[in-house]
Amino acid sequence: MTIRRIRRDEGPSLRAFRLCALADAPMAFGSTLAGEAEFTDEVWRERAERGASGDNRITFVAELDGRWVGIATGLPNDPDAPDDPRPELVGMFVDRDARGRGVGAALVDAVVDWARARRARGLCLWVTATNARAIALYERCGFEPTGERRPLAHSPALELFRMARGLG
Repeated sequence: MTIRRIRRDEGPSLRAFRLCALADAPMAFGSTLAGEAEFTDEVWRERAERGASGDNRITFVAELDGRWVGIATGLPNDPDAPDDPRPELVGMFVDRDARGRGVGAALVDAVVDWARARRARGLCLWVTATNARAIALYERCGFEPTGERRPLAHSPALELFRMARGLG
């Protein structure tokens, strides 16, 4: 398995993988398959370019035998918590066939390393309260609940909770 930064020209691959992720785990994300399926090629090109360049945002891809099996993005901060200087891990997904092989932990480690390089003191994420596998992964990676909660935007009956870890 290889963890690498997305390349600028991988908008089509990003689109295909993200739509598969939304179809496989619709309650794990704040957006929907129907919504993102309508994005133009330009949107996907821009997402890949932003994830590939600079240090303000990063997208990592996990590859196994030349095939994408996971993805995670680091943002400079949580758009819903602008006063919190900690970066945020978003868009995390591991393909069903690759789960249990360390892909998720390797992606988290990559985002942690990126956040440390930014001299961040911590890293945050939001997780659906019913996603036991993801919660267990994040706990193994050192994240703890912050006590913050909010409804999932497209399915308000489901709750998200925020987790954080220090980077010291």
